[in-house]
Amino acid sequence: MKFRIFTLFLTVMLASFLHTALADTPIDALFTRIKNLPDAEYSEEKLNKSGLKGAFEGVKSIEVAEASLDETTYQTLRKEIVKKDYNPHELLLDTQEGDELVKIFMMQSKKKVTEVVILELDKEGINLVRFKGNLKSEILKNK
Repeated sequence: MKFRIFTLFLTVMLASFLHTALADTPIDALFTRIKNLPDAEYSEEKLNKSGLKGAFEGVKSIEVAEASLDETTYQTLRKEIVKKDYNPHELLLDTQEGDELVKIFMMQSKKKVTEVVILELDKEGINLVRFKGNLKSEILKNK
């Protein structure tokens, strides 16, 4: 019986590792990692095109992952996030003040913004928000 439980545990761990390792982009891998943290919350909403105006026009989905962090997890994530290359996503904003870190990424395809990701990390938790669709590039410009 112990062998079966151990085998099942190893299988689950291997599947989790492979899923993270084979993710499409580093942002996908980060979402997967955050979703698997204890006390993590995850939500994805597909948006109906009708009625969306302004900044949300063209957004097809919004994905949110958030989790509370202990000190060790915070330090580990911070080191990884600071060093990580998030190609094919382009870094638009990178701010660090005290224990807070904020990054905004975008991905383009033929002059269209197809994805915007907002990452916020502090000692209390991490928040990731991803907008997908044919996004208006005006929302990314400073006014």
